[in-house]
Amino acid sequence: MPKIVNHDEYREELLHKAFGLFARKGYSKVTIREIAKELGVSTGTLYHYFENKDVLFEQMVRLLVREDVKELRLMEVQTRIQSPEKIIEVLFQFIQSKEFYFQSVVLMVCDVYRYNEEGHSLSVLKDCLGIYRNAISQHLDLGNKDLENMLLSIVIGTIFQRMLDPEEIKYCEVSDVLEKLYPFLATGLLFETKKTGIV
Repeated sequence: MPKIVNHDEYREELLHKAFGLFARKGYSKVTIREIAKELGVSTGTLYHYFENKDVLFEQMVRLLVREDVKELRLMEVQTRIQSPEKIIEVLFQFIQSKEFYFQSVVLMVCDVYRYNEEGHSLSVLKDCLGIYRNAISQHLDLGNKDLENMLLSIVIGTIFQRMLDPEEIKYCEVSDVLEKLYPFLATGLLFETKKTGIV
């Protein structure tokens, strides 16, 4: 009896496996032939599921982002988070638990920006960045675009800095500072002082 293949599950399996290759070599240097070899499938199989490398990359990134957001929300439910400060703590714990993965994502984004600055793949990454931003905003109930962008920049900056100096930069310390600043950020006090010229 022929084996029944769940094509959606198989497509996701291929996308997960492809991430490792993109993370190691970067977006620009990977070819469909290399992806097929890495995954142990024929190029014909890949083209059956993905029209080209750009389509494969887009589906891979969007799948990973959806899974990240889902996993973060599950962590929040499991820990019965009530305060925004606690959500910040859990956010950084989540990032720390998947540090190599997020560092790989940052490097991959840099590679796409360098070689595909005006291309479709960069547009996809911008969309995914917006998904992360919205997830952080919803769970912290921010309602302030400046604050959303600032927090996302801190998260990305922390990931990047730890690639260069992991001994100096600690997730728990960054989280502690943000937790202490949050009451001022949430009320807009820090942004108001900037507008009025008060330092």
